[in-house]
Amino acid sequence: MAMRGFTLLEMLVAITLLAVIAVIAWRGLDAMTRGRERLTDHDNRLNSLKLLYGQFQSDCEHLSSPTLLQGSPVELGNGQLLMVRDRRDEGRPGQWQVVAYRLNGNTVVRAASPPADNRSAVQAAMITLRQAGGGGNLARPLVGDADSLSARVWVEPGGWQAENGRIAAALLSGNASASAVAASGVSASLGVATTAVRAIELNLTARMGDGDTPRRFQKICMTGL
Repeated sequence: MAMRGFTLLEMLVAITLLAVIAVIAWRGLDAMTRGRERLTDHDNRLNSLKLLYGQFQSDCEHLSSPTLLQGSPVELGNGQLLMVRDRRDEGRPGQWQVVAYRLNGNTVVRAASPPADNRSAVQAAMITLRQAGGGGNLARPLVGDADSLSARVWVEPGGWQAENGRIAAALLSGNASASAVAASGVSASLGVATTAVRAIELNLTARMGDGDTPRRFQKICMTGL
């Protein structure tokens, strides 16, 4: 008895079913792969944001004293924040270092000057870092796909300030009051204290993935002054 084979119609139906199953399986695998890539990209961007926060926290905690610097240790600019921090290297006298957080295209970078041991060198470093591209090899990219960067400063007792003139005026006024009290021999415990930068707020708008809407991130650091 001859064995009956598959008809052409049955073969076409089987091939069609296999093709449909293959397409469904491919789409599922593609969705899983894309999802994994998005999660990996999101984790990388989140790690970059954590790195920015950690470095910013360290710079804030080592912010220079306005009294010793004889000027404001913070300068705000359009898409830029300049800070003068103390640099303590083992076996060497204390120095200053100017650091800048700025928006370079769509990337937040941190640039740093070489250590400075006098105020003239600090001023020269600030002039260099104010310029786009200032910092050279010491500029380090931190966060990509950023749209904006801004900052403001809490000056005690003036509160939050976002203008360099107001920051400098508050610091100058407070230090002048403290100097007058010290010269008069009145105890500082009577209520007049040296004005200082107590906190710095960094605001960043960035995307955490391709096609993601911009999100606003905020970091407030206490300076310890």
